[in-house]
Amino acid sequence: MPEYPEYVAAVVFAIGGVVNAVLAPHRFSTAVLFCLAATSAGLGVVGRSAASHPTLATVLAVAAVSVALTLGLLLLADGVLLVRRYGPQPALLATAAAGCALLAVPGLDAVHLSVGGEVFGAFLVAVNAAAGYLTLLFLVFAGYVVVHGRNTAQPGTTHVVVLGAGLDGDRPGPLLTRRLDRALAIDAARTAETPGVVFVVSGGQGDDEVRSEADAMADYLHGHGVPADRIVREDRSVNTGQNLRFSAALVDGAPSGRRATVVTSGFHVYRTTLLARRVGVPARVVGAPTSPAYWLAATLREFAAVLWLDRLPLVGLSLLLTVPVATVLLEH
Repeated sequence: MPEYPEYVAAVVFAIGGVVNAVLAPHRFSTAVLFCLAATSAGLGVVGRSAASHPTLATVLAVAAVSVALTLGLLLLADGVLLVRRYGPQPALLATAAAGCALLAVPGLDAVHLSVGGEVFGAFLVAVNAAAGYLTLLFLVFAGYVVVHGRNTAQPGTTHVVVLGAGLDGDRPGPLLTRRLDRALAIDAARTAETPGVVFVVSGGQGDDEVRSEADAMADYLHGHGVPADRIVREDRSVNTGQNLRFSAALVDGAPSGRRATVVTSGFHVYRTTLLARRVGVPARVVGAPTSPAYWLAATLREFAAVLWLDRLPLVGLSLLLTVPVATVLLEH
């Protein structure tokens, strides 16, 4: 076995990340590999090299605990705020639960400092490694969300596809209203010589909705001066994949020279882009602004959704973290 296997694992993961970035730059597996590399290197510093590099190990440990506490408190506070505002919805409860889980990790570390225990210590090595890895991966994903949320509309856009969201009674809710306003802004930004864009409003009727989201969006656009002949309704879809496929079929039926821009919420742009590539829809995806109070919970939900989207390769890669964890435990 190499003298410093955690560092060897970190180098292997980093090389895999570089190769993956070249071959599949849009896949989230690139971020997974680089986060595995960083976590493996961190394990090597804290678990093996603390005696030879005490200052570095201390700084790294304090930084990790600070990030865990900060993110945990933000998730817990955001989850509690949203539950009080919108009720105990599963996604909001999950946000608060994630915050509690993160806060529990430094709490367990403090307990171990007081009571000790070899088995307990080994368990905490695995817990801290997993928590640190997932926290780092989430922060990287949040960066993806911010960067992709700043996408601009495709030049010469002829069709704007607006993805549905929840209704407030028979009208678009706040999230959907922002998407529609973003679509209207794209149309308003065209030159005077350019024909008005065609709006494809995409969204079926949920079990708790009194009408289809497409109908509510069409009425909103019509009320803001868009003529009926520039609004196309897609009222069958019940998820993002169907939004994209069904809307693409409507756009494909239009005259040649079409260029489509898809409008969704900023936190949803990255996953929508991945899904568009998967279903073969050649469109630029742009984001509408989101309430700051809702952004963190929505980003956490998107993080889980992206992991689930490619669950087999992503979970398989993540399980490789057991290799550096095991080497640290075996050395102690």
